[in-house]
Amino acid sequence: MSPHPVDPSTFPLRFDPPEGWRTPDPRWTELHQGFLPPTGWKPYHDAPDIPEGWTWWVENGTSWFTFFRHRAPAPTRALGNWFSLAALGLFSIIVSPFALPGAWVFAGGALGGIFIILGIRGVIGAYRKNSESPADPYDLVRAWSDERRDAYFARKFEQLGTSSPEDRDRLVHDAYLRWWGENPEDAKS
Repeated sequence: MSPHPVDPSTFPLRFDPPEGWRTPDPRWTELHQGFLPPTGWKPYHDAPDIPEGWTWWVENGTSWFTFFRHRAPAPTRALGNWFSLAALGLFSIIVSPFALPGAWVFAGGALGGIFIILGIRGVIGAYRKNSESPADPYDLVRAWSDERRDAYFARKFEQLGTSSPEDRDRLVHDAYLRWWGENPEDAKS
C-alpha cells in the first residue's frame, strides 16, 4: 500500500484499457496522463494486441474542467478583467448624465471613455496572447504528468540513497511491473 493514496477521480483523464487488458495501478495512470503508446506497445508480456485506432484516454468528468480552470493561462483570466473595465466605462458614460451635476457630466463621460478604450485594448491584447497558448489541451496534461513522474521518481531515487544508473533503471523497471500487475521478483529470474 502506498503511503500517499492516489484518487483517480481527481485526474483530468481516465485511462481506458482495451478489452482483455489489465487495469493499471492508479499511480501509473496518474504519472502517464495522456500517454500515447508507440506501435506494438505492451505494458506486460501477455497483453492482448491493441485494437486499431483505440482511444486510450477519456476526459474524466468535472476533473477535466477543474484541471484547466486552475491552469488557465494568464491571458484567459485577464480577459474577464479587461472586459469588466470596458463595461465599467460604458456604464459610466450611460449613468454620468443622470448622476453627476453640471460640468461633472463631461468628466464622468471622459473617464468612461478612457475605461472603454483601455478595456478594449486589453481584450484585444489578451486574445493575441491567448492565441499563443498550446492548441492541444492534451499537451498541457502530458507536460503536467511528465513533471509529476519526474518528481515521483526523484523522490524514490532519493529514498533509495543511490545515484547508480543501474539501481535507478531497476527501480523504474520494477515500478512499471508492479503497476501493471506483474511481480518484479518473477521478472528477475
